Amino acid sequence: MNEALPARAEKARFVRGMFDAIAARYDVMNRLMTGGQDERWRALAAEAVLPEAVEVVLDIGAGTGDLALAVARRAPYARVVALDFSPNMLSLARRKAAATATGSHVLPVLADTMALPLRPESVDAVVSGFTLRNVDDVPTVFGELEHVLKPGGRAALLELTPVRRSPMPGFGRLFDLYFGGVVPVLGGLVSGRGFAYRYLPNSVKVFPDAERLAALLRDAGLSDVAYRLLALGTVALHTASKALLEPTVVAAPALTRRSVADAREWDDQLAGLPNGHLLQTWEWGELKRETGWVPHRLVFERAGAVVAAASVSVRRLPRTPLSVAYCQKGPAVDYADASLLRAVLQQLELFAREQGCIFVRVDPDVEWHQTSAVAAIRDAGYVPTAPVQARSTVFVSLDGDDKELLRRMSATWRRHINKGQREGVTVRSGTTDDIPRFFELMQDTERRQGYVIRPLEYYRSAFARLHEAGIAELFLGEVGGRAEAAVFACKLGRRAWYLYGGATEVGLESHAAKLVQWHTMRWARDAGCEIYDMWGAPDDPSDKDDPLSGVYYFKRGFGGRHVRTVGAYDRVLSPARYALVQHTLPRYLALLRRMKGERTAAQSARDGD
Repeated sequence: MNEALPARAEKARFVRGMFDAIAARYDVMNRLMTGGQDERWRALAAEAVLPEAVEVVLDIGAGTGDLALAVARRAPYARVVALDFSPNMLSLARRKAAATATGSHVLPVLADTMALPLRPESVDAVVSGFTLRNVDDVPTVFGELEHVLKPGGRAALLELTPVRRSPMPGFGRLFDLYFGGVVPVLGGLVSGRGFAYRYLPNSVKVFPDAERLAALLRDAGLSDVAYRLLALGTVALHTASKALLEPTVVAAPALTRRSVADAREWDDQLAGLPNGHLLQTWEWGELKRETGWVPHRLVFERAGAVVAAASVSVRRLPRTPLSVAYCQKGPAVDYADASLLRAVLQQLELFAREQGCIFVRVDPDVEWHQTSAVAAIRDAGYVPTAPVQARSTVFVSLDGDDKELLRRMSATWRRHINKGQREGVTVRSGTTDDIPRFFELMQDTERRQGYVIRPLEYYRSAFARLHEAGIAELFLGEVGGRAEAAVFACKLGRRAWYLYGGATEVGLESHAAKLVQWHTMRWARDAGCEIYDMWGAPDDPSDKDDPLSGVYYFKRGFGGRHVRTVGAYDRVLSPARYALVQHTLPRYLALLRRMKGERTAAQSARDGD
């Protein structure tokens, strides 16, 4: 029928009018037609564009905004441009976005997918959900898509597809009966616009199949084109990326793994590698051993040269035969070398399997915009999980003399440091004997700010181990001969960390807290460090309600930049047992504790256990 399949010249006008007419009942029909599976398909599309590593996402043909919101939920720090040329559909998208917290990051825009109103190479990812059948010219849209994507950017495109093959014999005929017979009748009853749901099956019949659509993406200049058939072959999720301009990579020698049993050798190797972290040191592994973790130190070599390292701790879960592995703030490897990172992660998976673990977790300091590293992690089979360590921090550059370091600080912080020095605040290095006073300062800060600290013996053991290895120092800011502020700092290679700190009200009012940080920064610089990591900041620095907002205000005054990493990833080796650990086991252990009259995890954390 002409109304069901308009001539190409009339298609844009027809499609706009059709979607304006069915907008109010569009979501209801989607749920009915798919049995609610369309929401799962949109979640898959959102995951396919590496949401933890994007800043700007474009949803073409956004409709009522379901896919844009699915992306926003998985990329809460990204801006999602929801573009559509149907005013009524976009009006619903705007209302949905206004009703949710993550919707504040969604920007509905009235525009035509055939002529995107964006600058070249301005978006990190493009998504679409059931849009492509409705455009005048698919190759033109793909050309626009390639034009606005940044190099390395990804696309994830959901679309109905003609059934060419299905795992169920005879399914194609059954689907044709449902799609061509039941759906138009149901659509007419629900929406009152039967013509729209007669157009739907007819548009699929003449649409390129999944293989042809993949070829069109390649013709548009996109690379890494692949597709996945869903819903017994009736839906296709195509993924593609815009190639990075990278030099030709020569095949690298095979990667080999060996264990290291000497503390000095391990720390020296770690310090010389890119992204070596404090939590990967020998001493930190021994500190974790005190809490039930067994550290394994692994180096990875190519042609006899060490190119990466990973301290992996393995632990048996309490009252179970299950073990897990955790590479805390690792591995230490050049994140820019995606092929090496992928190979190391594959080796960590192999190690975890040898240890009988149900999963291995990593949380490297990969910044969110390092898309090639994120792609390598995902390609190795690792999936995002809840972060264990703080995902965001503040990096202070230590490049320059004292005058340059002070110049980069805020004027208020410079004035406070100078005033503290004039008024006799002094800073000295501490010893193990000073740990009890340091702990009192931590307790004072805990009471004032409400965060949780560890027991005294933990800090005593941590300082003893790290200080003896030449990694840690304790600095005390004294007012009238009494310590009123302190910093427990560490260094390794070219990086230093503000690990723990505390201050009394006197320490804050006298500016001893700022002065001791200033002293620590100079100590780190003089030790050859280039970055002072102040460890811990809000993921969204503009969020004034974040519990870390006040901490961030203090840290940024020293002239640092906000850094957000992508967080932690798990390589799941036993899906059933992983689900047990993630969902069932915590509740079971909490029940056991209550039955035995033991303290809950929340109580223990609150009291610093």
